[in-house]
Amino acid sequence: MRPIVSLFLIILAFPFISNSQSRELGIMVGVMGYRGDLDKTMYDTRFLEPGISAIYRRSYSNHWAFKAGLLYGHVKADDSKADDFYSQNRNLNFRSHIIELSGQFEFNFLPYQTANPNSTFSPYLLCGLSVFHFNPKAKINDEWIELQPIGTEGQGTDASNKNPYKRTNLAFTFGGGFKFKIGRRFGLTLESGVRQTYTDYLDDVSTVYADPKSILVEYGKTAALLSDRSLNQAPGGNIGRQRGDTQRRDFYVFTGIQLTYTLSKKYIDACQPFRIKLW
Repeated sequence: MRPIVSLFLIILAFPFISNSQSRELGIMVGVMGYRGDLDKTMYDTRFLEPGISAIYRRSYSNHWAFKAGLLYGHVKADDSKADDFYSQNRNLNFRSHIIELSGQFEFNFLPYQTANPNSTFSPYLLCGLSVFHFNPKAKINDEWIELQPIGTEGQGTDASNKNPYKRTNLAFTFGGGFKFKIGRRFGLTLESGVRQTYTDYLDDVSTVYADPKSILVEYGKTAALLSDRSLNQAPGGNIGRQRGDTQRRDFYVFTGIQLTYTLSKKYIDACQPFRIKLW
């Protein structure tokens, strides 16, 4: 996977050769999904949440474009709805907002620009980076409790050498979709973009069960309860037993429809001497 990603990034570095670059603004609405320790299926319809994004796109040619986006939405999952006994017994749940700023490069397989009157449609691929903020919460007694400040896996307690995880992180973004020209200056896009994050705590679950007594002393009764909500505990308790999967980082995905309006009347069909402006 990594060599393929590296090759794709190298390919992306070369083709931004343009003189007259068209620009467009738009909005994307859709749904967000998650894959991690509480749900192994990226597009689990039981846990899809709404999302919305503002978009700026700059086309360098009929085949290459840069897109910036500001996204807001939510992700969630719940062990009580899992199919396997282990997850059901673990009995965890979470919900988190996602605020994301991303930059993505797009490659159109067919010649396409919203400003180009000869464009009709094109499938495309996207690849880029995102900076996002998240804040996982769990529901208990009809109240949503922030999980990062209470160290549910022992972070910040005297019995653990783990520090609290950061709630702002990076993600590698990849995906694709289809672009369609509608009218003279509007474009319609169907897109799905997957974010491979650089954290395993999007859901506040990653390693092993900590000592609830240490959490109780440091953060209180609610924190100790949220650290281990098992329906049936193992003899001697769950301390040191696996709570999550440290081998896989978390993912989230945003899938939806974009509507964009071109600000440009000029466009370019072919490559010119090298010049690039993102904005």
